[in-house]
Amino acid sequence: MKDSVEKNSSVPLYKQLKRVIENQVKSGEKKPGELVSSEKEFCEKHGISQITVRKAIFELVNEGVLYRIPGKGTFVSGPEQGSRSASKLKTDNIGFVISREHHPIFSNTFYSYVFAGVEEEARAHGYNLIYQVLDEKLMFDPSTFKLIEERKVDGLILTGEMSHSFVSNLKSKDIPIVLVDHLIEDSGLDSVVTDNTKGTSEMIKYLADLGHEHIGFLGATLEHGSFMERFEGYKAALKKNHLEFKEDFVQTGLLWNGYGMMEKMFRLPKMPTAIFACNDLMAVRAMAAIQDKGMKVPDDMSIAGFDDIDMSQQIHPPLTTVRVQKEEMGKAGVKRLIQRIKNSNKRPEKIVVPTELVVRKSCKALK
Repeated sequence: MKDSVEKNSSVPLYKQLKRVIENQVKSGEKKPGELVSSEKEFCEKHGISQITVRKAIFELVNEGVLYRIPGKGTFVSGPEQGSRSASKLKTDNIGFVISREHHPIFSNTFYSYVFAGVEEEARAHGYNLIYQVLDEKLMFDPSTFKLIEERKVDGLILTGEMSHSFVSNLKSKDIPIVLVDHLIEDSGLDSVVTDNTKGTSEMIKYLADLGHEHIGFLGATLEHGSFMERFEGYKAALKKNHLEFKEDFVQTGLLWNGYGMMEKMFRLPKMPTAIFACNDLMAVRAMAAIQDKGMKVPDDMSIAGFDDIDMSQQIHPPLTTVRVQKEEMGKAGVKRLIQRIKNSNKRPEKIVVPTELVVRKSCKALK
């Protein structure tokens, strides 16, 4: 049996070290309850990094081969350890992961409030927060995701839009995950979302009650669960208010391109009298396109958004929108993640945070 680590081997170093320790246990060289070498001793004996050692030990602890006692060291598991032998290594860290599209977070007021809620709730439960931006390299090569590969966190908050394949890859790493402001149906993952359906329904009813019979929709990629729910809510609300759904009145594109989507609306033979944008940023930029066309909001065109970001009440005219409880979403995400860390067998749950219609001055009643 090998009791050394070969640096020229194609087998990852941490897996080789893991095998060395397993062999010591199986051969009886290391007996149940006996202290194994320290991280420093493993590093010096095999000429490997502390990260490599920690990764090997982390997996053996999670598999129940070893157990740790804070301040005393790592020991070989045995029947007498009971549930302690199956306990997992804790870092007391939570990873907050946001896609590059929503970064920098502090210029995107929606996610800055979500982050504030996450940070406050994590701190209240004794967890530190590690911030990670998801760029294209990380998206297409999750093996470079050091928060997971080096076991730096106990769980992840994934915030905003991310590819399903990336999320699925992370799930396979057997680490607790909660999606915040994102939903992937049948993924087996917990999610925290706003009540997109009810919020959209209330907005469309409000516009219909103002006399608008032709209501357009501006949306980002419908792969994002929240935007899809808002789109489905839009169609259902039109039907409920006895209004016709017209495909020409639906424009989708990049999250920040409300201006360009509105320009496409201008090319229609007949324009809607009101626009519902699936988020405020899109509504603000669509409003700029309307005004650059020489039209006035709401005299010539009514427009409404969703989210109630800070900018929505600072522009002229102030934007009618749907208020999302952004900090509450962040707090709910952390609470659920901690539950998941403590009990990985819990059934996945979709947590829905309520919305509120906020009426300002960007929509006009038709005569």
